[in-house]
Amino acid sequence: MSVIEVLSPGLYTTVQDKGRTGYRAFGIPVSGAMDQLSADLGNKLLGNDSNAPVLEITMVGPKLLFQDNANIAITGADLSAQVNGKSLKTNTIVTTRSGDVLSFGKLKYGCRAYLCIQNDFDVPVHFGSSSTYEKAQLGLPVLKKGMKLNYQSNSILDFHQYSRIKPSSFLFEENTIDVIPGPEYNLMNEKFLSEKFEITQDSNRMGYRLKGTLSYSHSNSILTSTVMPGTIQLPPSGDPVVLMKDCQTTGGYPRILQVTEMGINILAQKKPGDKVKFRL
Repeated sequence: MSVIEVLSPGLYTTVQDKGRTGYRAFGIPVSGAMDQLSADLGNKLLGNDSNAPVLEITMVGPKLLFQDNANIAITGADLSAQVNGKSLKTNTIVTTRSGDVLSFGKLKYGCRAYLCIQNDFDVPVHFGSSSTYEKAQLGLPVLKKGMKLNYQSNSILDFHQYSRIKPSSFLFEENTIDVIPGPEYNLMNEKFLSEKFEITQDSNRMGYRLKGTLSYSHSNSILTSTVMPGTIQLPPSGDPVVLMKDCQTTGGYPRILQVTEMGINILAQKKPGDKVKFRL
């Protein structure tokens, strides 16, 4: 078994896969990679199973010491990744050697990067998933200095078979998010879809709180009902919340819209201060 030592953890780095399915009835969120498209791309590059666990890196990257050789790929946001101080490209396969240090610098675009490793990280599985869900202490904890991550030693890889996969720039450039009507769509203000909303600092893996230029305050309420990643709730304050991968399983605010799966990927690459609008 090979080891990666965490020299510094970054802002918020967790292990994620496709998440937990079949447990929402017990109050257990789905979790999983916020931008599943980018995580899938990294695993595809390396020939991994699509559900292989990856490291999700948010805005500020960690510093990691490889104690053995590894084939890796970094996808998603560009956080100026470096090996031993030398820049490396995203969306391609890189071989690290024993003693190499992977670090990250300035955020160039996006919000979340994904570090994938050939043959997978060897991490615990809870309820069918390796995804970190911090509130219930499922999966590995959020990365901390001194932690060690185990992985299977690398094997022969056919670079020509996988290395031509390239991501689409729309994931980072698109600011219009596709939605479908939610169960309480009739309670939505008709001006809502023409509004540009800013993502506030009060945003995380559980949900993105948005701020518009108009007031959408209301006194409507509903019986506590099912919600899921991508549900747009409208609290009485009028500031909409887009629920994300670590969201609760039920809620009592009107569910006016539902973001598509691709829309969730796009939102996952937006950071506080970015502006988005919604399109039916």
